[in-house]
Amino acid sequence: MNVLVIGAHPDDECIGVGGTIAKHIEKGDSVFIVLFSAGLFKSKLKTQANDMLNIFGINKKNLFWLNCESGNFSKEDHLKINSKLAQIISKIKPKVVYTHYYGDTHQDHPFVFQSTMVACRPNHIPRGTKSKFVWTGVEKILCYEIQSSTNWSGRLDTPFDPTEYNIISEKNLQTKLNAYACYKDEVRPDRHPRSLDSLVILAKFRGNSVGHNFAEAFMVVRHIRHD
Repeated sequence: MNVLVIGAHPDDECIGVGGTIAKHIEKGDSVFIVLFSAGLFKSKLKTQANDMLNIFGINKKNLFWLNCESGNFSKEDHLKINSKLAQIISKIKPKVVYTHYYGDTHQDHPFVFQSTMVACRPNHIPRGTKSKFVWTGVEKILCYEIQSSTNWSGRLDTPFDPTEYNIISEKNLQTKLNAYACYKDEVRPDRHPRSLDSLVILAKFRGNSVGHNFAEAFMVVRHIRHD
């Protein structure tokens, strides 16, 4: 099965979906990653992203960059970005897509969510798409949480309320931490929500919430079933 993880910046894929990525790889699934921006330190973060791929065991050709300006996604041509993402999705044909939560504090994250929903429309060919065939077989779209963004959203009307818990092993969690540690300047210290310790605490909390040791939590946006 092909799986696509969509993130705004390098490290989002690890924080939000790292344990789940490791679990998909264990199961023999093919994981692809789309990152909208290489951040403020492009060369360094792209190198560190390649190190992240090595930790997970993902081929470098499975990582796609959309080269948006970090923090200024609103200045981008949304139509062109949507079209580029749709073309990638059409190429890799994922069954499952993970993306940002639409209520995140970071302004780039809702932009990514909106692009995901446009590119994953059933039976829809976005304007500007060169290919006559656009993959419409995405069966499941899930939003993941990003510490220091999702938990600080202030969205009292639409809080991040998980509807799916993916149980991960201690090995999956350690792989996630090792991959995230590749982004040396992004890992925060001590009690910060984005510290390594905080990610472990969150994994325990999400797991304990459903009677397990570790888990990652998601909100299911759409799930198309055939059985």
